[in-house]
Amino acid sequence: SSGINAEYGENVYDSGTIFSPAILDITDDDIISKFMSGVRNVATISLAIGYPTCASAPHSIINGFKNLLAIAVETDYTFPEAEQTKEYLKDPSKFAALTAAAAPAAEAAPAEKKEEKKEESEESDDDMGFGLFD
Repeated sequence: SSGINAEYGENVYDSGTIFSPAILDITDDDIISKFMSGVRNVATISLAIGYPTCASAPHSIINGFKNLLAIAVETDYTFPEAEQTKEYLKDPSKFAALTAAAAPAAEAAPAEKKEEKKEESEESDDDMGFGLFD
């Protein structure tokens, strides 16, 4: 908080500009979100023009890895990281068992939180009973 009492209509004058107290109430989260937005823009532009930067390097590396996986799947060439992908493409039912085993554990944790969510949904009818992932 800027410490300015807004109820009396006080404004701040600095270098020819008048600021309202609401504009001066900037939190650390506001600054971080604006910074991260700038980093995303740099990464996007860097990837689009093919110019490597610190922001685009992780994306370039993972895109290169995806290309290597695609080559390994379509050819006889293989490397340790591609083995799981090739195995999955040969028989997806093997991995369905792993997913089924993980599902009960994942359902146990949300069951505890369901009661808390019901209380929230009763307070707010903005979503009309529909969730993002329902």
